[in-house]
Amino acid sequence: MGKQGQVCGALALWSVGALAAAQAAEAEVGTEKIDRVVVTATRSAGAVDVQQVPAAITVLKPDSLARYGQGNLGDIANLVPAMSVQQQAPGVNNITMRGLVVRGIVPSEVQDASLVAVYIDDMPVTLKSSNPDLKVLDLERVEVLQGPQGTLFGAGAMAGAVRQITQKPELGDLFGTLEAVGSNTSGFGGANRNLRGMVNLPLKADVLGLRLTAYTGNDSGYIRNQLVGSSTFGKTTNDVSTNQGRAALRLRASPDLLIDASVTASNIKGGVNDAYAGLAPFTTIALLPQTSNDQLQLYNLGVSYDLGNAQLVSSTSYLHRDTLYVTSAQYPATAFIFGGKAPLMQAAYTIGNAVTDFAQEFRLNSKGSGPLKWTAGAFFETGKRDTRQDEPTTGFDERFAATHNFPGYNSQANDLAFNPNDFFSGTQNTRSRQLALFTEATYTVWDKLDLTAGLRLFKGTQDFDLRFTGLFGNLVGATPSAPVGQPELSNSSATSQGANPRFAAAYHVDADHMLYASVGKGFRYGGNNQPVPFNFCGVNAPATFAPDSLWNYEVGSKNTLLDQRMTFNASAYVIEWKDVQVFNKLPCTYYFTQNAGKLRSEGLELETAFKLTRHASLGLSAAYNHAYATRTVVTGIAAQNIPEGSRAPYAPRLSATATASYTVPVRGNDEVGVAASYAYHSDAYTNFAAAQGSYAQIPSSNTVNATATYKTGAYEFGLFGTNLTNGAKISDVTPNTIAIQPGDTLFMVRPRTLGLRVKARF
Repeated sequence: MGKQGQVCGALALWSVGALAAAQAAEAEVGTEKIDRVVVTATRSAGAVDVQQVPAAITVLKPDSLARYGQGNLGDIANLVPAMSVQQQAPGVNNITMRGLVVRGIVPSEVQDASLVAVYIDDMPVTLKSSNPDLKVLDLERVEVLQGPQGTLFGAGAMAGAVRQITQKPELGDLFGTLEAVGSNTSGFGGANRNLRGMVNLPLKADVLGLRLTAYTGNDSGYIRNQLVGSSTFGKTTNDVSTNQGRAALRLRASPDLLIDASVTASNIKGGVNDAYAGLAPFTTIALLPQTSNDQLQLYNLGVSYDLGNAQLVSSTSYLHRDTLYVTSAQYPATAFIFGGKAPLMQAAYTIGNAVTDFAQEFRLNSKGSGPLKWTAGAFFETGKRDTRQDEPTTGFDERFAATHNFPGYNSQANDLAFNPNDFFSGTQNTRSRQLALFTEATYTVWDKLDLTAGLRLFKGTQDFDLRFTGLFGNLVGATPSAPVGQPELSNSSATSQGANPRFAAAYHVDADHMLYASVGKGFRYGGNNQPVPFNFCGVNAPATFAPDSLWNYEVGSKNTLLDQRMTFNASAYVIEWKDVQVFNKLPCTYYFTQNAGKLRSEGLELETAFKLTRHASLGLSAAYNHAYATRTVVTGIAAQNIPEGSRAPYAPRLSATATASYTVPVRGNDEVGVAASYAYHSDAYTNFAAAQGSYAQIPSSNTVNATATYKTGAYEFGLFGTNLTNGAKISDVTPNTIAIQPGDTLFMVRPRTLGLRVKARF
């Protein structure tokens, strides 16, 4: 980065800082001091003050999202500058943190392991490119851990972790809430509505409690289909229907034994948020309806037993998820088989996933006030993912037979496709398992210096089975013009093992000021590639790829100032990432992953919060990141090589957030409050360099939200507006490589939405 860029970045960062403590300040309207914020990110026996944790952690309270009628991962990212999310449809998303990313969303890629772990309490729910969109979690807080968390959270947390901490049943009180939200989206959008309810039931006083939550909602689409003559002409293509429920049970079996069990179920039906750059804004062309269907069930059993000098914790979780995405693929179907000649073929590109996952973790945590505090544990996970793809295309067999002089051609009979008129069919089945042992200990010297050391030992194996059929699947020894009817078959296995250490030192200058430094290793498992047909693509792909890993070097400071009316935290980091799992997307539409090259990520994160008066609060935060290739990355394909100094894709260089709130009492205990938030993310690109192709700009975004609330007794009324200036438009871009398609595919953000919220407590 040049000197001018450094100065500009420093000035921008000096003027903004973060958010967690600002939200805490809002929570305690009657005092001039910022409220204490606690986290469980250290996995210790009890929650600890976030200002005493030597790591960059942002904490969000659910009210900071709910008062705007929001709550998904994209909304969280708007309040955490170090985090960004690309979203293409409900539950189709990709999280980026600290610039550690080399590829975007590829829904058909089963090998793309996550870089940011997503947790619900102690339950891992991460699925790269498809993190679940849950609005029914009844959250206590969200903890966003920036930077590698490989020692305590494992392979999926190489760039960071997002922990959604739920409210637990209370054993002594009967109470509940009911909230209704109605809103309207501008442009091609329309009416949105949702209803959320919660009830806490003490089944046996101080022994057994049940907490039930439910959510149902319908959100209007805002992408319009321009295709004249289609059954969906003039209609929106991305309406969303959501129905979710959750039951949480807490049992105080004895003074020493606490048991928590929960079940979460979700069913989301929607569309795809895509439009074409060559058409009017928020407009697409689809020959058939585009749909997404996401069904999810989560089960968790948590046990905590007090052993006196230590605490034993067990978390057992099971996940079952079925997704089905159908997109209109008339352009690739017509271009690759029939040279782009009219008429367009009505093709439904269909991707279905059946995912199951079982995870078990045991932890033993020290208790007491001595100088030594420690955590030790074991983690086991086993899962499978069965992916089914096909592309049924109306009239394909007849047109192929006429065009290629193949009388009586039938996709199913001649090329073994799932059905007739289906030019690609495929299954990819993976079976994975991993085992890890971990420990971390902190020793306090002179009551001021905390020295921490941790280690995670891990081993993981994945078995991979692939079968591709149909004209476009049978290409191992053929081309579309000379098919042989021979399926692509692949069976492979990849095993990875290693160790992840972490070291940290935190010096407490006094109760309000801390300096820290840390170094830690992050890792990600390797995997297996699908075969690439050489005759069609001109490339031989490796059968497997190895793990990649990184070292994170970080220094920081956490400070509470002005008699606890202000916090100011800062962290700076350098990350060295080697053996990077580089994604090679080929012009023939096939792709593969290989280990190639090194990347470096450098950055600075600031956060500050002010309690201006007992009624007014202000929060400012910012993150600067520069992630780039430290040397030319040679992939073996000249057009895919990454030039030295190339900026990592999908990573904004600068992000910032500002929040403000003002609450005043009126007429006794009634309250009137106003709040606003502003989020900025600078532009990013979809690849390292233009010479590689598939290179397009994701424009910068400016998101402005505002709300006004009135609380009286057990009732709360709110007016809100989101994306008020329409400054956030595009979440993701898929660059176009097909001449007949009208420009790049743009994935659009919901435009300006105005709404009314009513909440009742009983």
